[in-house]
Amino acid sequence: MKSHALHTVLCLLCCLLIIGVRQVCAQPTHKNYELEARAHFGYLYFQNDQYHSALGRYSMHAPAVELSLHHNTYGQHRWEVLHNYPSIGLTFYYSGFRNDSISKELGRVFALYPYINFPIIPNEKSKLTFKLGVGLSYLTNKFHPSENYHNYAIGSHVNAAVNLSFEYRQRIVKRLHLVTSVGLTHFSNGATRTPNMGINIFSVATGFSWYLKPPKDLVDYKLRPKNYLFEFDGKRHFVTDVQYTAGFKDMSQQYGTHQYFFIHNIAGNLMLQLTERDRVGIGLEWVYDPSLRTLYPEWSRTRDCMKIGGLLSYEMMLDRVSFMFNIGIRNNAPLFNTSFLFYQKVGARYYLNDNLFATISFTTYDIKADFISVGIGYHFQHKYYLPQHEKKSYRSPIFPR
Repeated sequence: MKSHALHTVLCLLCCLLIIGVRQVCAQPTHKNYELEARAHFGYLYFQNDQYHSALGRYSMHAPAVELSLHHNTYGQHRWEVLHNYPSIGLTFYYSGFRNDSISKELGRVFALYPYINFPIIPNEKSKLTFKLGVGLSYLTNKFHPSENYHNYAIGSHVNAAVNLSFEYRQRIVKRLHLVTSVGLTHFSNGATRTPNMGINIFSVATGFSWYLKPPKDLVDYKLRPKNYLFEFDGKRHFVTDVQYTAGFKDMSQQYGTHQYFFIHNIAGNLMLQLTERDRVGIGLEWVYDPSLRTLYPEWSRTRDCMKIGGLLSYEMMLDRVSFMFNIGIRNNAPLFNTSFLFYQKVGARYYLNDNLFATISFTTYDIKADFISVGIGYHFQHKYYLPQHEKKSYRSPIFPR
C-alpha cells in the first residue's frame, strides 16, 4: 500500500506535465531538435532541523552531469509565439555526490524529467531563458532505522525531481550553442514517506548544444489570428476558481507502524487576466493535516490540525495546460496560533473543458517539502467589456488588431 501510493502520486506528477506538453506541442518531428550535454558544479544545501542537526555535514560541493534532448518551437501554434518560442525537452541527470563517506548514506541519484524552457530575453544569436522541469528520480540509498539512520534527508528510493534554472545560450555557429546556467535541483517525495528533509543542489553548469538538423525559421504572425479555446479575447475579465486536492503522508518508517495520514486541501483564487498568457491574483486556502498529532500528541482536537493561509497567485497558461505559482502566509497550527510561516506552492493544471480542470501541486516551506496533493477544480470566467471610449484605442499587448 505504501509503495503503491507513493508511486502513484509521483507518476501523476510527471505524467500530467507530459500529457500537457504533448497536447500543446504536436509539432512535426523532422526539425528543430537539439542534443545537449552539461557538467554541473553544485553545492548541497541542508537547513539545520530539529531532528538531526548533523545533516549539516552533507553541505558540500558535488558534481553532476546531464544529457538533454529538446525541441525548439517555431510558431506553428499561437501559444508558442505568445511565449517567445519556448523549447520542450527531456533531461537525464546523474550525481554521485563525490564524497565517499557521504555516498554511503545518500548514495547516488539518477533523474529523468521533462521540461519547458521559456525565453526571457530572446535574440537571434543569444538569449536568456528560464527552465522549469518536473519528473522522477531514483536515489540508491535512503533512511533505514537501523542500517542508515543518519540519513534524514530522504525516506524513499523513488522521489520527485524538480529543476528551476536560468540559462544563457550563445550561438557559436548556426547549429552549435554554448550554454551556461545557474539553478536549483530538488529531490523529494513530498513527505509521502518520512523522514524527508529533501536534497537541494544549487549549481552552475556549462556545456554545448547541437542541432541535429538545420533549424527551421521562426514564424512571426503579422495579423492577429482567430482566438481559440482557452485564449484571452482582449476583453476585460476576471476568473474565480475553487479546487479540492488530497495528499498522503507515510510516517511509519520514522515513528512506528500504522502512521498513515491523508491531507485535505481546499483552495480558491480570484484572478485578473493580464494578457493571453498569464493571470495574477489572490487566494485563500484551508488545510487539514492529521499527521501533526504525531509530532504534537497534545493536539487532540480537530481544529489543532487545521491551517488557513492567504496566497499571492500567478498562473501561466499554455493552451489547455497552465502552471500555478503561489507564495503565501498561514498560521502555524493549531488553528488559532498567533505565529505564522511563509510557504510556497507550485502546481500544474490540465483543463478538461472550459471550466473543469485536474491539478497536482507541491507545497513547501523553508525549502522543505510539506506535501504533494492531487485533485480537481472548477473555474468561472466573468467578463465585462471595455468602456465605449476605450474600444477604438484598445490594442492587444501581444498582437495588433
